[in-house]
Amino acid sequence: MRIYPEQLNQHLTQKIPSCCLIFGDEALLCLEATEQIQKAAKKQGYLEKLSFSLDGNFDNDLIFGEFQTLSLFSEKKIILLTLTKTNKENTAFIREITPLLHPDILLILQGPKLNNQQMSSVWFKTLEQKGIFVATNLPQAHRFPQWVFQRLKALNLHADKDIIDYLCLHFEGNLLAAKQEFEKLALLYPKQNLTLQQVEQSITTHNHFNLFQWIDSLLAGDQMRSVRILKQLKAEGTELLLLCATLNNEVQKLLKLSYQSQQHSLTQLFNQQQPKLWPAKQQLIRDALTRLNINKLEKMIIQCAEIEISIKVENKDSNWLKLNEITYSFF
Repeated sequence: MRIYPEQLNQHLTQKIPSCCLIFGDEALLCLEATEQIQKAAKKQGYLEKLSFSLDGNFDNDLIFGEFQTLSLFSEKKIILLTLTKTNKENTAFIREITPLLHPDILLILQGPKLNNQQMSSVWFKTLEQKGIFVATNLPQAHRFPQWVFQRLKALNLHADKDIIDYLCLHFEGNLLAAKQEFEKLALLYPKQNLTLQQVEQSITTHNHFNLFQWIDSLLAGDQMRSVRILKQLKAEGTELLLLCATLNNEVQKLLKLSYQSQQHSLTQLFNQQQPKLWPAKQQLIRDALTRLNINKLEKMIIQCAEIEISIKVENKDSNWLKLNEITYSFF
């Protein structure tokens, strides 16, 4: 069963399954989910905890032994396995230990974000059926306000929509800074209805974005957000050449789909792609192609190529302006 981190506490009030999968790209959510599961497990009698990292140097026999050394008087135990890479060696080992799962052993398997192909693999599907999968990914833009609301509520703080929007503007993409700021607000204004003035006085800007969020905002046609992200990426020293090359690559994909969609539906084209795109990504591409025709996409590719050449010859601020011009073509 797949659940989001905010749903985890509710599931942990029941009997803990023999396997908990925690995979995602957000370290804070991964850490919190692991701690929540361990705390709930302790209340249910899992008093011993063992941790192993599957980093290529792990001792197979030692881990196997921990799954097999159970007796009538053994304590229930938690075995935490950190999967540093989802390579063949590690996944083969996981397949071998899966039949050894036991009601007196709680396996917590954590690791980086998985793609669709990895989540469709036999080892993952088998473990997911035996327990729960907590997807600890960075909340998407449309889910971030709800994440902020729930965090404030857990701290007995109350905020209206304007304040939540203001907090989202400053903390999107940086959950650790958001968590720290919310805890500070709880100390300054315990159990209060927050005002915008209180929040403005307390916080500084903590946005943290990556270039893939920038691309997604362009595809979605969200002009304000894409401009804000690009400005932040520039301030953080992100290489202009990297941004331009990434944009060029995305536009070429759109152009290819635009040509192919003249003979096949987008649904057919998406189904043929390997690895398959997330439904959310498919929708972003659909939205973009409703706004961008072939002529516009071809022009963007030429503009990107011109910027890349210009950067290699002489890196001027004018190239940033040219990149801005291309991004405005998305709206």
